[in-house]
Amino acid sequence: MSAMKKTYFFLLLLFLPHIAIHADIARQQQNNTASVTQYFNIGNPVHFGDNDFYLAWSSRPYNFYILQEYLPKGENFDTYTSMFTASVMFTGDTPMNSAKAVEYKIAELEETKKTDIVCQYLVYENNSEYIVDFIVSKTGDNGLLEFVEADIHYYRDIEINGLKATYLLFISTRAYGDDIMPFLESIPSKREYWIQNLTRFKALPQFKFK
Repeated sequence: MSAMKKTYFFLLLLFLPHIAIHADIARQQQNNTASVTQYFNIGNPVHFGDNDFYLAWSSRPYNFYILQEYLPKGENFDTYTSMFTASVMFTGDTPMNSAKAVEYKIAELEETKKTDIVCQYLVYENNSEYIVDFIVSKTGDNGLLEFVEADIHYYRDIEINGLKATYLLFISTRAYGDDIMPFLESIPSKREYWIQNLTRFKALPQFKFK
């Protein structure tokens, strides 16, 4: 591997664990009246299962990484019950790929499990495509659960205009307060629906490179 490739791969490894944190902070700081930049097109609205999701937030914290988040009409990020997300990480000729991205996600979840008693996860692999199925939660200052979140992440490697990239799609669903226990009980019956709709989502990100 050339020195330039080694440097690029090192940057990917360095920034990957901080991408989610950066996105959360940036979303909180974004002016709600600001227009949302569509960096790539996968449809707007995005049709997932029986629901339509509309582009609500986007970010390009690094040149090689783009994130777009979609919500149903009438929902917001503070109290959403369902969110669809798509992200693209251009990997070039580095060893970074979906398998590596999944390794980092697992490491992140293992850390989360140390402080989140609800957190658990499963990983599935099929022909170098990966599903990470996990549950996390947030506890309030009163010691009670504020919400529980179920996420399905779908990772695969693609090419965009001849450039190698890792493509992540995920669906995130939440329940709050008194709805938490019924939500937890419903997850096993919903899991197959979520996974099937993600793996059947065929739209690839369309960029207009300058």
